[in-house]
Amino acid sequence: MHKDIDQHEAKEQLDLIRSIMDDGQKVIADNGEGFIVWGTLILTAGFGSVLLHYLNLQFLQGWTYVLMVSLGWIYMFTINRSREKCVVGNAFTRKILNSIWTSVLLTMTILGFIGAISGTIDIHRITAVLYTVVGIAYFMQGIISGKTWVRNLGFGWWAGSIPLFFLTDIAAGILAAAMMIGLQIIPGIIFHRQWKAQFAQD
Repeated sequence: MHKDIDQHEAKEQLDLIRSIMDDGQKVIADNGEGFIVWGTLILTAGFGSVLLHYLNLQFLQGWTYVLMVSLGWIYMFTINRSREKCVVGNAFTRKILNSIWTSVLLTMTILGFIGAISGTIDIHRITAVLYTVVGIAYFMQGIISGKTWVRNLGFGWWAGSIPLFFLTDIAAGILAAAMMIGLQIIPGIIFHRQWKAQFAQD
């Protein structure tokens, strides 16, 4: 009897996982604007930081990131939250994906600012650390949505973060910017086109 109950519970859990995966494969989790907004803000902060360095205004570099990240979070809790998403699957799948991204972004915010202020993380290696973390979100979203190319973006972030632990100055900046454009902003544009195409079909 006990064995039958355990088998029944195991079957229910497998059915739930299968349901999530099936629904996830039908979901376009976001209209892509969040990816584009965050990518653009961080890219702007990076270019702004370089400009301030050449203007001998290094004391403002940190505040550039504070401003851009703050704008990102304001977007998350205002425009992004109020805007209608395209969710063809169930709401639970959407909740999982939103939770993954929120937790990853919060982790990156803490590591980026508290890690730098406390001196725990070398300021020249913060980008490498943060890019390693963001790879988790892409990998998880790709697995849940059944989109191999999104999962592979996670591998791209991880692979790119490795040389960032060793590179410095202009080489690190070029690689970081290229990754932000190629692995964040461009995928955001692709998501947005898929989102528009989905609604055009409906």
